Amino acid sequence: MQTNWKKTTITFIFGDIDAKPVKIVLQNAISAPAAKQIEAFGGYLSSLTGLPFRTAVVATQSDIA
Repeated sequence: MQTNWKKTTITFIFGDIDAKPVKIVLQNAISAPAAKQIEAFGGYLSSLTGLPFRTAVVATQSDIA
């Protein structure tokens, strides 16, 4: 069997724990982003928005043929 990568979506979650979270979604990311890459990009988005970076969720879709 062969696995064919389709897309990767990363959802960055920002805001204080007590506040309603703010989500920024990045679609069509690279196939296997490293944790350090996600953390760094979350830091960049945090500096742009002024909100603290809380976490990120990575979802990858593939076809198996």
